[in-house]
Amino acid sequence: MADLVLSHTTALEVMRRPYFPKHLATAEFCPTELPDAMPDASDLECAVASVSQLAGVEAPFHVLVGDPACRHRFSLVRPHVFQGTLPPGSLLRLAPGVRCASPALLVVQMAPFLTDHELLMLLCELLGSYAVDPGGETGVVGRFRPLLTPGALMAFLDALGPARGTAIVRAALPSAPVGAASPMEGKLYIRATSRFASGGYRLGEIALNDPVELERISAGVRELRVRKPDLLLLAPAGEPGAVMPFRGVAFDYHGAWHSRDPLQVKRDTDRANELLADGFKDYVFWKSNYDDLDCMDDLMAKVRRDLGLPPRKLSTERAARERAARAALWAELERIDGVHWSGFTAERA
Repeated sequence: MADLVLSHTTALEVMRRPYFPKHLATAEFCPTELPDAMPDASDLECAVASVSQLAGVEAPFHVLVGDPACRHRFSLVRPHVFQGTLPPGSLLRLAPGVRCASPALLVVQMAPFLTDHELLMLLCELLGSYAVDPGGETGVVGRFRPLLTPGALMAFLDALGPARGTAIVRAALPSAPVGAASPMEGKLYIRATSRFASGGYRLGEIALNDPVELERISAGVRELRVRKPDLLLLAPAGEPGAVMPFRGVAFDYHGAWHSRDPLQVKRDTDRANELLADGFKDYVFWKSNYDDLDCMDDLMAKVRRDLGLPPRKLSTERAARERAARAALWAELERIDGVHWSGFTAERA
């Protein structure tokens, strides 16, 4: 079997399989030389037979090669040429003769094919604690830890140098949701933090799933517990002696499963009460709230009030322009499902 290096959307599908994280430890020791030969149908059959995580992966298979002469395609393979030196950690071994792009290299490879918000959502997944699972009941599965960290990604970009895609990723990383547990948390983060002109509410720095130590309500003795709101905003420092309405504001996105389990409903209520008792106002978002632009506008105006931020006074023209941008951002994020990417749509249509 010819040497096979999986890349782009094929590598992403493999990364979402349950046993992928165990291969990450091999990345620093995996050879980074790229094959000069184009794989054929028999090579792909052998790869699928030897790598269980390739079962069900859709064609065409995206692969990396080092020779421009291998640029030709056939129905099962789309080759991508990389000429240069890949730094250690670029590839990892799945099976004898089968390697895969690392999460850091994948982001660089995918970036030129994605819209700005698609790239943010790809980063959201790789820097978060979930994997997209199109066939699952909730559409995602949890991870114990992210596949990538911002620091590791920046170090990789420095090592890779000025390759295609690195500048795009550098520009996107400061705006990426880090630590999200679901795509909806990431999308809510993007809407809450983006500039007004880009359709966001520009609420400032927001933490995703950061631990907060709170006092448990109704405990016989004082007892502290750790809570992790989906999104947390701390109120800015006010004037000395000023009394702020709240220490901060929390956002919690509730999927349908939150209402199906009575025990989960109780947990959600306890968490909201504990946050409020400790000075954090907790806003709950259901999908119907998230989709309702008037509702979101009203809630975000109240969040600004709760954080002690001044109300915004806009001209009629600017208000209409920003509202149109908010509607456009909502529509763009709704389109992104983590499976269909704008730069690869035509080949699988």
